[in-house]
Amino acid sequence: MQANNDQIAELARTTARFSEAMRTGMAKAFDPVRVGVLQQAVEHGPLRAGEVAERLDALPSSITRHVKALTDAGLVGTRADPADRRAVLLEATGAGRAELQRFLDVGTQVFGAVIADWSATDVIALTGLLDRLIESWAAHDADQQQRAGRRSRPFGWSQE
Repeated sequence: MQANNDQIAELARTTARFSEAMRTGMAKAFDPVRVGVLQQAVEHGPLRAGEVAERLDALPSSITRHVKALTDAGLVGTRADPADRRAVLLEATGAGRAELQRFLDVGTQVFGAVIADWSATDVIALTGLLDRLIESWAAHDADQQQRAGRRSRPFGWSQE
């Protein structure tokens, strides 16, 4: 049996509330874009700042500011791109890798405290459902965006 429109709308509201709660909570404790830049450098570096901006869906000027702050803190380094000497590559330092791991460990502890009274079965079930939602979202994203592009935009969601 498929979900009806009311159930789908409730899921959309609930996931939006969850997303906002996560964003608000994280913004109080750290700069999520800066952490994202460091995580990209650790997991995918060396890479250009423009690539980081694309991956994080952020403005290049914002990424430049965060790269400078991370460089000043000794968490990332930059070097000339051998393929294009005008560009620089961003790469995590050992200190940056260690800092990101500490950050992830603290995040796991905080999340663990939030769900401390949940059963392992509930945690596994929610994780599986969220993974499925993410995969479905990715699989349907381009089609949905194209379909949405054909509708009028009273809220200005896109430019026509």
